[in-house]
Amino acid sequence: MQVIRSVRRVEITFWTAMIALMRNQRLARIAILAVCLLLCVGLAGAVKLTLGRSPAQSLSKPLVSVSQPQAAANALPLLDQRNILVILVDSLSASSPRLEGIWLVGKLSTNPHLVFFPIFPAAGEGEVEGWPGEFALEADGQPAAVFLENLRVKNIHWDNYLLVDHPSLADLIELSGRIDWNGQQLSGPDVVAKMPLVQLEPRAALQAQAFVAQELCHNTALLMQSADPALLWGLLTHRMHSDLELASVQAARNDFALIVGGPTCEFPTFQEISLLTGAE
Repeated sequence: MQVIRSVRRVEITFWTAMIALMRNQRLARIAILAVCLLLCVGLAGAVKLTLGRSPAQSLSKPLVSVSQPQAAANALPLLDQRNILVILVDSLSASSPRLEGIWLVGKLSTNPHLVFFPIFPAAGEGEVEGWPGEFALEADGQPAAVFLENLRVKNIHWDNYLLVDHPSLADLIELSGRIDWNGQQLSGPDVVAKMPLVQLEPRAALQAQAFVAQELCHNTALLMQSADPALLWGLLTHRMHSDLELASVQAARNDFALIVGGPTCEFPTFQEISLLTGAE
């Protein structure tokens, strides 16, 4: 297990450096493909050991992503890059919300390109128990300082955080348009109802979260162009929790609204994003 985590740290450092290339999308894609090929060779043995322990772990569409427990290790955030820490829970109205996902979303200010790194859940076993046990909320609804500090200790850098639960995620999907889920056009609540719980199916949950994030990313321009700014701000402040300021939200809305065809969306630690059996 220690060997696998060491390999992950190396991979994370590579991907952090790759963000600097995102100013040139063509070069970035070439670099990403090259690094993926190199990493696949090095990780083949570790992945085989991790995923080949039992027949139950063999899936028709295996997940080959690696989570980011120490994202941006030994690297400083770029000056023109902004990172958003996205934390997904089951319900913010619950007395003890259950952690479902942690993602780091990066964007260069000069490039309409979003990069998504999963921190939790992870592809390997034994990691589902770590982050949920550390997660907690303060009395005012913000992520607990201890939880955020544990992320910083692992050299995970972010500028702002966004705390989302399943109901507010459903609202966001409704605002951005329905999602095609295995050939069915589903509403926000229906999509959330089909997302596997991380405690039961961590790998299927990770793929489902990546799929939803990809669809929302593709619909960002449409959302920013058509949605009422007051409605977006109300969703952000009353249904979600965030330390984002109104001016930042308005600036982001203006930037994305001008992008023809929407931003490009990169999930560099995924070979493919597809719904596993448990997510159908």
